[in-house]
Amino acid sequence: MTDPEQRLREALEARAASVTYRGLRPPLPPSGGGPFTRALHRGVKVAGLLALAAALAAVVLTLSDAPEHSPAQVPAPSRTLPPDRPSATPTTSAPTPSPDVPRPERPEQDAG
Repeated sequence: MTDPEQRLREALEARAASVTYRGLRPPLPPSGGGPFTRALHRGVKVAGLLALAAALAAVVLTLSDAPEHSPAQVPAPSRTLPPDRPSATPTTSAPTPSPDVPRPERPEQDAG
């Protein structure tokens, strides 16, 4: 063993011999850090709760805006006319002859 190694070993043995049971502190639970760490943890908790509340509000608003019935279930509007109006069906008139077919002539009626 070299001289520096020997000196280091002697120093560590002397230090270990100086530590006694009475010199040790009693065990304490962790304190949670300083005020900055506690404030940081509190801020993270508040931010988490706000994010949870925002997500819940988004779900509620999304579900409340959804239609209650799908478009396939909505009945078509009725096309009935009120009884006081005439029907919208066109009346049939005499068919118009095509230009290739000669029209029969009508005798003219006397005005007198």
